[in-house]
Amino acid sequence: MVASSLQIVVIGAGLIGPRHAQHVHQNPQTQLFGFVDPTPAGANAAEKFNTRSFKSIKEMIESCNETSTPYPDGAIVCTPNSLHISIAAELASHGIHLLVEKPLSSNAEESKALKEYTKMKNVKLLVGHHRRFNPFIIETKKNLKKVGNIVAVQGVWATRKADEYYKVSPWRTDINTGGGALLINMVHDIDLLQYLFGPVARVYAEPLPKERLEYPNADEGAALTLRFKNGVCGTFICSDSVTSPFNFEAGTGENPTIPFHEGLEGFYRVFGSEGTLSAPDLNLYHQKGIKNPEDKSWLSPVVKEPLISNRQQTLHSALPFDFQLDHFVDVINKKQEPFCTADDGMSALLCIDALIRSLKSGLPELVEDVNNILPNYDSLGLDEGNPALLKLN
Repeated sequence: MVASSLQIVVIGAGLIGPRHAQHVHQNPQTQLFGFVDPTPAGANAAEKFNTRSFKSIKEMIESCNETSTPYPDGAIVCTPNSLHISIAAELASHGIHLLVEKPLSSNAEESKALKEYTKMKNVKLLVGHHRRFNPFIIETKKNLKKVGNIVAVQGVWATRKADEYYKVSPWRTDINTGGGALLINMVHDIDLLQYLFGPVARVYAEPLPKERLEYPNADEGAALTLRFKNGVCGTFICSDSVTSPFNFEAGTGENPTIPFHEGLEGFYRVFGSEGTLSAPDLNLYHQKGIKNPEDKSWLSPVVKEPLISNRQQTLHSALPFDFQLDHFVDVINKKQEPFCTADDGMSALLCIDALIRSLKSGLPELVEDVNNILPNYDSLGLDEGNPALLKLN
C-alpha cells in the first residue's frame, strides 16, 4: 500500500458495511482504517480484514490522540437509518469526510442540518446512492435521447425479502426507525428516476396488501403514480413481499447475494415520441429507417435494437461500489464535487415523505421543495449544533 493511500473507516458492520470494507481493502487508493461498531459484529469484521475495531467514534478519536495517529481521511456510514445524522455530525466535528449510505436520514430537516454543518466544517458529504454509478444506468442515461421526447416511464422493484433480513436488524420492521420498503428500497429508485428525468413534483400511492402481519408498522411497498416537473408521468410497483425477478438487483447483478437474472427485461421502460427504451437489457424499440412522420404509427412495424452487445461484459465492466469509492477519493482530494449531494439525498427523501403522506391521506401529494426545508440542528446531537453557535442564517 502506497503512503498516499487515503485512510477510510467503516461505521457499522451489519449487512452493507463489510461490502464497503471489501472495496476499500481492494482499492489501491485507499486503506481500511478500521470498523466502528458497538456489537460483536464489529470485532468479527475487523478480525476478518486484519484491521482495528472500535466500539464508538469517541473511542476511535481517543485512540488516535493517545497514539498520535492521524484521524481517518474519510468515513463510510453504514448504520441504521435513524443514526445517520448524529454519527455523521460527530465524524464531521473531527474533520472527517463523509460517504453516508442512503437514505441520508429519516427526515429532510435532519439532512438539511447536516448539510449546513458539514459546510461550516469544510467537510465533504457524498450520499451513497451508488446505483448512479451502475454501468446499466450510465448506459440508460446516455441513450435516453434515442426515444425522442420522453412522455412516460414505467418501473418496478419487486422481490421477497428473507425472514432473516428482519431478525438480524429489527429496526427494519418499523417506519419510525427507518424501516419499510419505501424508505429502504424505493428511495433508491426515486433517486435514479430523478437522476434520469428530473425532479418529481407530485405523487400518489396506493398501499399493497400486507403479507407480514407481524410487522404492522412497516410498509411492504405500494402502487405509485409520479408526475415529474417537466411533465413526464410514471407508474411504479414497489413490493418486498412477492416472488419476482423484476428488481434492480436481479436485473443488474450488482448485489452478490441476489442471483443475477441475465434475461430480465424492463424493470424500467421509458416511452418516447420516437421509441421505447427498456432497462437493464438496453433494448430500443423503434421504427427504424422511417423518415415520413405520417408513417410512424401503429401501422408500421416496431423493431427491437439491442444497444449493448454483451450484457455479461457490461455487468463486469466495473462494480458501482468501486466507481463510488473512486469518486469519494476524488471528492476528498478536491478533484471533484460530490456526484450525489445532500440536496439530491433530501430530494429523494422528500418524495418518500410525500408517498407516505399519500398512503395516509388517500390523495395525491405535492413533493416539498428542498429549498423550503428548515434545518433541525438538535438532530446533530452536538453542543455546537444549535443555529446561534453555528452562526448560520
